[in-house]
Amino acid sequence: MNRSTTAVVLSALVLPGAGQLYLKHVWRGMAFIGVSLVCLWFIIVQTMQQASAVLAQMESQGDVMDAAQLAGWMSQSQGGSGSTAATVAVWVLFVCWVAGIIDAHWLGKREVISHTPVQ
Repeated sequence: MNRSTTAVVLSALVLPGAGQLYLKHVWRGMAFIGVSLVCLWFIIVQTMQQASAVLAQMESQGDVMDAAQLAGWMSQSQGGSGSTAATVAVWVLFVCWVAGIIDAHWLGKREVISHTPVQ
């Protein structure tokens, strides 16, 4: 497997920016990793807050759980500005991931071209 392919696989399967680090583009790789980790952190925090709200409602109810009631609580907890921000964070993460893959491929191909001897 050549360096370009390895960089793409790392960026696609590990974390955006891993391929850039592999290709020794540290600042670019750290930027992708930083944005990705901030987005992941925000998504996890929002998910935990929603889960806590649903669990609190379940505890306050105290009796037998009804699937329709649980679905209603979940849909109530998904509304609001936190949900919108989490959706934006998911899209930013997605765009960052795709951009990381494309950038790793481009950097790897550029490295191959620059090291090819001229005949």
